[in-house]
Amino acid sequence: MTLTSAVPEDTGAQGAVQVAWAEASQGSVGRSLPLSTTLRQPALPVAQNTLSGVVTSIAPGEVDEGDVVYVVGDTAVRVVQGESPFWRELANNTKGEDVAALQQLLIAEGYLAGEADGDFGPGTEKAVKAWQKAEGREQTGVVPLGELVAVSALPAVVQLGESVMVGRSVTGGEDSVLAPTGQREFVLVVTADQARLIPAEATVEITYEDHTWDAVIASTAQDEYGSTTFTLSAPDGSEVCSEQCSVLPNDPQVTLRSQVVIVPRVEGTTVPAAAVHTRADGSAYVVTDSGEMDVTVAGSGQGIVVVEGVQPGTRVQVTGDQGSGTAPQQPAPQQEQQPAPGDGAGSPQDG
Repeated sequence: MTLTSAVPEDTGAQGAVQVAWAEASQGSVGRSLPLSTTLRQPALPVAQNTLSGVVTSIAPGEVDEGDVVYVVGDTAVRVVQGESPFWRELANNTKGEDVAALQQLLIAEGYLAGEADGDFGPGTEKAVKAWQKAEGREQTGVVPLGELVAVSALPAVVQLGESVMVGRSVTGGEDSVLAPTGQREFVLVVTADQARLIPAEATVEITYEDHTWDAVIASTAQDEYGSTTFTLSAPDGSEVCSEQCSVLPNDPQVTLRSQVVIVPRVEGTTVPAAAVHTRADGSAYVVTDSGEMDVTVAGSGQGIVVVEGVQPGTRVQVTGDQGSGTAPQQPAPQQEQQPAPGDGAGSPQDG
């Protein structure tokens, strides 16, 4: 918005006043607070250690099918995608979901052809031996209890239990691998001063890479230190990320860029707030070159008003005496300044 003129006008007894004109333009108003939303994805134990010895290596973090998560002595423990935990030794003639999970791993690694049918037969035994040979292990054709850990969905970010640390001895029974539960909680943790700026009806725009989700405040809690935690949900009460949750990292805690919309953004024709006047009946108007023009206020903020009824490019009067029914003040015509005697006409001026 540009002030097009500001010149003194004679208004009689009141003396000269400054009259300014501005040009209506396309724009927007609104107010938002840039903050960070925290995505919490709790993890729970999915397996207990059944090996005994000294932990020689650990590899928590993002894992996929067949990855080693820790090693006891020289025995590696691997993750396998499966809904049921591994609870027994897997050998010839065993059947069940745990066998099917093992077979799926062998198929993925290229040691077994066909489909995972959950029946540990000669073909599976041969595949296990080939796998063991490739890993440099004894070719027994048997998978002892404790060497495989089932995780319901892979890839996933897993954590290790407190007892599974390099150099520490384990004897069995310790919580070994923790995996995400699939539950997600989107929270906004703010200071007391920030909380006072956020109305209960505020919306939160959460962004991750090229994805954006709208959220609302579902509940509020305050801790003993004065911080406020807003728990967020989608406007319909469902999970914030809806059907796009798979694009989010599987880390236990993820920080997401957010904008808390305190005053909703409104776009349209903008004029200075000082250009909008209200009559006794509550109607709003602006003063243009043609006189008073009725407008409807669609939004306002920080000294700017979005109005309906005025086109961009229209000049509106910002200051001056604007009583209802009074003709608008007109800017005085600009006169070309003449050089004073002795001045060199056309000489450059320092700005």
